[in-house]
Amino acid sequence: MSEHPDDADTSRAGRSATRRRKSAVVRREHPAATRAVPMQARARFTVEAIIEAAGEILRTQGVDAVSTRNVAARAGVSVGAVYQYFPNKEAILVEISKRIMDEESVAASPELFRLHRQSLDELLQALFRRTVDTETRLLALGKDFYRRYARHMQFGRAQGLGRGERTSEQLVANMERLLQQHVEVVGEKDTELAAFMLVRGMRIMLATLVEERPELIDSPALVPMLVRIARAMTDPRPADDTSD
Repeated sequence: MSEHPDDADTSRAGRSATRRRKSAVVRREHPAATRAVPMQARARFTVEAIIEAAGEILRTQGVDAVSTRNVAARAGVSVGAVYQYFPNKEAILVEISKRIMDEESVAASPELFRLHRQSLDELLQALFRRTVDTETRLLALGKDFYRRYARHMQFGRAQGLGRGERTSEQLVANMERLLQQHVEVVGEKDTELAAFMLVRGMRIMLATLVEERPELIDSPALVPMLVRIARAMTDPRPADDTSD
């Protein structure tokens, strides 16, 4: 039996309303997600101008001065152009954090590749030195920015363990593979747990240090201390115990 025109219109209207509701749910669940992916050169230029303008405001005036209106004025674009790619200022600031992490990851990758065949201690030292450098760079944009937009970033992303949209599970898996490559010195049988603690636990520890005692991040004792903590996680045996 054919569908009545009025019924068809009603059905289409219902489906449209459903799509709008689903879209609204997605926006609420991911308020910091970018709206449109810039494909054309002009669009990419606009996004870069927006990010650069937001970064300048952040560095000179602080996180509270970063608004879509101020960013648009500094970038020389309309407020509508900002909203085309970013739903709110939070999305812009999260993107700044992601870019810093990805830049550090690109810089770390060659060193990490070179150290794959070196000792685990050398590898961990390089990872944590890179981590501290990244934390220092993020903190330089202000404590409020760090607490609200950088703290949630995952350890491993800026250390060459993964770039872009990597999940915590992927970073943990990458860390576990690194530990398994040094099985001769990793006494902990549960390498998945050790990898999880290194990726998630160490990041939380450092974030707490940055938030509560930021002046201590410059201590020369920090990286060696982090290596000792990491080694305790990966090898629970006493130093003089080499038995299985």
